[in-house]
Amino acid sequence: MEKNKRLMDEIDRKLLNLLQENSRITIRKLSEKLYLSTTPIYERIKKLEKSGLIKQYITLLDPKKIDRNLVVFISINLARHTKEVVEAFEDAIAKLDEVSECYYISGNFDFLLKVYCRDMDDYHDFLTNKLSVIENISQFYSSFVLTNSKLSYTFKL
Repeated sequence: MEKNKRLMDEIDRKLLNLLQENSRITIRKLSEKLYLSTTPIYERIKKLEKSGLIKQYITLLDPKKIDRNLVVFISINLARHTKEVVEAFEDAIAKLDEVSECYYISGNFDFLLKVYCRDMDDYHDFLTNKLSVIENISQFYSSFVLTNSKLSYTFKL
């Protein structure tokens, strides 16, 4: 990040903060807020996209409004830790729509998954028919989210 930080100036940081708040903001509105004409704003955005600082533009959905009421964090240990086993596990997890995030972590567990399901029956089906059939899982523990006190996808620059 230090390299990328040097490539950004204060205007880039402000621009990125505004885009994180609302990626649908128009170039015209950005130019008004940053006191620049539209062409430099457009060029800066293209530069930030090309450099990889802007990875993608997404629409965040409210999970409850699409019937994903149960959020579960699953801590997983693998039986073996060879490169092939880890990659096979990651490939299998990537195919599961219920899994929104997967982290290879250090500590007491090997992986941490964030899973969205409709309800406990849906979660049971996920465990029985999808997760538990993946090879080399030695154990897993489920933690159910009761409430969410902070959720942010933005980084203050």
